[in-house]
Amino acid sequence: MLLLKRTILLLGFIGVINNSVIGQSNNVGTWFVYFGNQKINNNWNLQSDIQYRLKQVPEQSSQLIMRAGLGYNLTPGNHNVLLGGVYVQTNFSDELNDKPVLEEKRIYQQYLFKQNFKNFYTTHRFRLEERFLPNEFGLRSRYFLSAQKPLNGKALNKNSVYGSFFNELFVDVKNTKFDRNRFYAGLGYAINKDIRIETGYLIQSQKNSTRGQLQLVLYNNLSF
Repeated sequence: MLLLKRTILLLGFIGVINNSVIGQSNNVGTWFVYFGNQKINNNWNLQSDIQYRLKQVPEQSSQLIMRAGLGYNLTPGNHNVLLGGVYVQTNFSDELNDKPVLEEKRIYQQYLFKQNFKNFYTTHRFRLEERFLPNEFGLRSRYFLSAQKPLNGKALNKNSVYGSFFNELFVDVKNTKFDRNRFYAGLGYAINKDIRIETGYLIQSQKNSTRGQLQLVLYNNLSF
């Protein structure tokens, strides 16, 4: 517990520095992210994440995302299928906006599998989202590919420093069109086999805009 508190304080301290240096820029947003993956037993697991995004796009002041799902491993420790739900609250910075707060609820289905190539740790994730917005229903698919590479050894374990990369493609299934793409590169540190901290830069590209986001991330894989 003490280690977790110190980790959270460290991420908060980095975030304060970041906001002081570039947080006022209209061209860069900041995402604070928590990812949890808790093993219940050899078959079942609980995945969760909480994200607080500042100025994801110019007209947004902040966005809160809370997500949780129950997963099942089709093979030992891999090929995980999951069903979950999401709550999203978006706050707009324009005071003249007649709807300054937008709430969205989602149901999602997910398939995830992992592969290791020498000292590259890769993850593939396929996700389908049913999006429930005020007076609107959306259907979106996502494909996520990530890789981590230890920089001070061959294995990703305690005290590892590692490079982290991912790309995620979003497709609007309902309207059959490109939605967005996210590319990320960062640097992480494994405090132990279950707790990691990471920071990096994400580029989000949409049809008519591209925007950078600094990410500060805490990973928690402690079992129940």
